[in-house]
Amino acid sequence: MSLFEIATAAQLAGSVVLALFFVLLERHDPRPYLADWMAAWIAQAVALAVFLAALRWGWTISLAAYLFLEAGHGLLLCAAARHYHGRSMRRSRYGWMVIPLGAWAAAGPVLITDGLTLHATQYAVLASTELAAAALLWPREEPAGMGVRLTAQVLALIGLLHALHVAAFAGLFGPDAPTTILLQAGPFVTLLLQMLLALGMVLTVTETTQRALATSNAHLQEAENRLKVLAETDPLTGCFNRRVFRELVDGLRSGREGPQGAVLMLDMDDLKDINDRQGHAAGDEAIRRAAETIRGHTRATDIVVRWGGDEFVVVIPGASGAYAQARRDELANTLALVGLPASAGLAVYEQGKDIMVAVEEADREMYAAKAIRKRKASLTG
Repeated sequence: MSLFEIATAAQLAGSVVLALFFVLLERHDPRPYLADWMAAWIAQAVALAVFLAALRWGWTISLAAYLFLEAGHGLLLCAAARHYHGRSMRRSRYGWMVIPLGAWAAAGPVLITDGLTLHATQYAVLASTELAAAALLWPREEPAGMGVRLTAQVLALIGLLHALHVAAFAGLFGPDAPTTILLQAGPFVTLLLQMLLALGMVLTVTETTQRALATSNAHLQEAENRLKVLAETDPLTGCFNRRVFRELVDGLRSGREGPQGAVLMLDMDDLKDINDRQGHAAGDEAIRRAAETIRGHTRATDIVVRWGGDEFVVVIPGASGAYAQARRDELANTLALVGLPASAGLAVYEQGKDIMVAVEEADREMYAAKAIRKRKASLTG
C-alpha cells in the first residue's frame, strides 16, 4: 500500500468517526443543520471508501461514485450553513442538485483520462463548495460564539488547501513543484483540519444549545414572574391581595424601616348604593378608582392591600402615631373629594406586637367610625 493510500485510509477513519458522532447526535437533536452535517460526513466516508476501491482495483464505477459523493459532501456543507442561519432549503432543491452531480460523476472519468487533471477538477469542485460553505456560515449579525467562527475558519482553510492542490496540479508553481509530496501529504493535513472542523462543529452545537437553553430559561422566568404577579395581586385593582400580606409585612419589619409602623383600614361607605343603583360593573369601577386614589397618596415603601370586597389595608412602615393619624385623615379626605367616601381606622404596631393584632384594632376603629357616620346620617336625614 502506498503512502497516499495510507493517508487516504487515515482520512477515511476520521470521517467514519465524525459520521458516527453526528448520527448519534442527530437522533437526539432535530435541528436541520445537524442532519446536513451528518449526511455530509457520511457522504465523505463513503466517498473515500469507494475511492480506495477505485485505486485498488481500478473500478471506473467506484471513481464515478467518489466524484458524486465528494461533490455532494461540499454541497451538504453549504446546505448546513444555510440551515444554521435559519434559511431553509426545500427538498426539491436537493433533488435538482443531484442532476449536475450525477452528470459530473458520470462524465468526469470518461472525459478526463489524466489522473492529475481529474484530481485537480475534483479538488476545484471541493474548494468552491467549502469556501462557499465558510462564507455562508460566517456570522454577520447575531452574536456568535467561538464554535461557529472556528467551523467557518477551518472550512475556509480546507477550501484553500484544496485550491492549493488545484494550483499545484495545474503547474502554477512550476514544473519542479513537489506535486507528489503535496498529493501524499494532503490527506494527512486534511485529516488534521477535519479534526479541528469537528471540534468547531461540536462547539457550535454546544453553544447553540446553551443559547436555546438560556432563551428557554428566560421565557420560563418571565412566565414565573407573571404567575407570581397574578398570585400576589388583585386583578381588579392591581393592589396586593390578602394571601401575601403576612409575607410582605414580615419582610418590611425585618428591613431597614424597622419593626414599628402603622396600619390603616379603609372601607368604602357607599359601594352598596352604587351597586344597587348602577350595577356591579359601576361598583367594580368605583373600587378600582378608590385603589388608584389610595396608591396615588402613599409612599413607595407603603403596602396597599385589597383586604376583601371594598376594604383596603395600608401598611405604613416606620410611622409614628401622629404621622399615621395625619395620613389616615389625608386618605379619607382625598377619597371623599373624588366622590368615594370611606371610613378609616388606625392602629400602630411595634416590636413584640403581631401585626394581625394591629389589623384587628384598625378594623374595630374603622367600624366604630362607620357606625358614627351612620348615626350622623340618620340624625340629619
